[in-house]
Amino acid sequence: MDCRGTRTIKLGAFEYGHIMILHVIENLFPESGGPPTVVIEFARHQARSGRRVAVICNRGPRKPEQRAALMETWRGLPIDFTDFSLLDASSRSGAMDRQLERLQPKIIHIHCMWESFVRTTAANARRRSLPYVISTHGMLHPYAIAQKRLKKWAYLTLFPQIIGGARELYSLNREEAAYVAKRFHCKSSVLANGIDAAEYSRATPDLFYERFPQFAHKSFILFVGRIHPIKGIDQLIRSYGLARSQGCDHQLVIAGPDDGCKAEIDALVDTLSLREHVHLVGGLFGEIKRSAFAACSVFAHRPRFEGFGITVVEGMAAGKPVVTTKECKLDGAGEAGALCVAPDTDEGFAEALVRVTREPVAARMLGAHAQAWVRTNLDWEALARVADESYAKAAGNPVG
Repeated sequence: MDCRGTRTIKLGAFEYGHIMILHVIENLFPESGGPPTVVIEFARHQARSGRRVAVICNRGPRKPEQRAALMETWRGLPIDFTDFSLLDASSRSGAMDRQLERLQPKIIHIHCMWESFVRTTAANARRRSLPYVISTHGMLHPYAIAQKRLKKWAYLTLFPQIIGGARELYSLNREEAAYVAKRFHCKSSVLANGIDAAEYSRATPDLFYERFPQFAHKSFILFVGRIHPIKGIDQLIRSYGLARSQGCDHQLVIAGPDDGCKAEIDALVDTLSLREHVHLVGGLFGEIKRSAFAACSVFAHRPRFEGFGITVVEGMAAGKPVVTTKECKLDGAGEAGALCVAPDTDEGFAEALVRVTREPVAARMLGAHAQAWVRTNLDWEALARVADESYAKAAGNPVG
């Protein structure tokens, strides 16, 4: 549909009289990981609950099959979706103003921190006196800020109003919330990422085996995530090599798109003589990703940093035993005994891998406990209700 010079994909007519919730994010690329998933799922579950929901992104899915998958996820739901990348150059000027005028949102949920697109949105919201909240997606954790430090500190110095003008700031974990309070002198609540737990418990390994028949009769440890230094894949491979030397006979499957260090990972695999045992299968998304979780025996993640380990949650939702470290920032799960929190050393992580793969009965019990914990604490329906309460406070009137 064409609306005031913008191209908008409209997924059904609004049927509800509730206030408009608008989600804004720079991109909805599947390979960008957590933030796009959060926006897509929040919108889906809020719309299913009868909310009026709109999503605006500066850049939508780039591949036709990715766009088709997004449309399928939202099929039949009253979600108003605008992708600014579909606009011609003449339509981009003032596009956000036109969308805000058309949608008349009562609350704007801004996702991420550093892109000019979200800064412009915040400025527009302030000018119109529209309340907005911000999900940091871990970007204000001290580790994250330390990366590209000069650029980010300049941003935080020049544009403090984006934080100060927010009615609520959502951190991903307790560490980040504490740092935000100390550094920026503003309160931050914790709003975890969620998951549709039922989708993972229903998944079967068939689709994964159909694409990768070589794994149909093998036990394997799975990692899912982009091939980037922050994900610590080199650390995981070193620990896996030690685990094999101690009797672990599982294969290691690494599923994720290259984000800058695949060549380095390939070289490490060859250096450690693990070419027959470590398999990089590329990025997996949607149904086949869930199938990969269903097929694996163990999920493992040894990151250098995670704001929130969403793939760890996916492994838990699939009922798999998960081996990770405290760096996954999954508040409460380790204390509840819902995952194996291993030492963040090559040797300590290797020992945890050996223990989990050698004790199948205990591993199955751990996976079942993990699945139950995720359903109770991180299902999207529960998190959407938490967000509703926060929106209501920010907007000054009830949501729904």
